[in-house]
Amino acid sequence: MTIDIYKQTFYSNSPFSSFFAPTEIYVVAREDIEKVKEDQTRKQLEAINNRIAYYEQARTEVQQELDKLTRKKETATND
Repeated sequence: MTIDIYKQTFYSNSPFSSFFAPTEIYVVAREDIEKVKEDQTRKQLEAINNRIAYYEQARTEVQQELDKLTRKKETATND
């Protein structure tokens, strides 16, 4: 919700009207702010969990590749 004070006076076609126009005031309920904060925190947690899952998968793939290389090296030295 915007409160426009003296709108016709300050929003004329004058080149100075943008410099002297009153500031727009937005009124937001505390519940709305808290809801947005909660949503942001949930999104942040979800992003962190997604990164953790990605890195766990990457670690598993690298570990499997390392195990394969280690086995190949062991079989080559045993022969």
